Amino acid sequence: MSSACLDTLNMELGFQIWAEERGFDIKVGPDGTFTNLETRAAWLGFEAAHGSAGFGPTGQQLHARIKKTSEYAHQSDQLFPVSVGRPTHADYTVRGGPGGVYRMSDVELYVIDDGKQYRLK
Repeated sequence: MSSACLDTLNMELGFQIWAEERGFDIKVGPDGTFTNLETRAAWLGFEAAHGSAGFGPTGQQLHARIKKTSEYAHQSDQLFPVSVGRPTHADYTVRGGPGGVYRMSDVELYVIDDGKQYRLK
């Protein structure tokens, strides 16, 4: 799955959570759009704010790529945004990407600044 598809999926899931918490009717019709007019309008606003034309990250952004030697290498060969935090079970400290969590030994970390990739050692 491409990173653009994952971004769209993440945005759609984010909207669903946001909309359900606020009581929006999130039923979707056969054409793939929301059947409720208020929900449709809310989606268009959410999409505008969070999509490619919306507010984006500034400054350095942490990304990872799964190492070819990792048991998870089949999941993706693309960079994806991550955060690093307190380990979950079995030392999974890197959060993000297609699998959700990874060990530091499974990924290469990169900083992206002004569109340029810098690998961290």
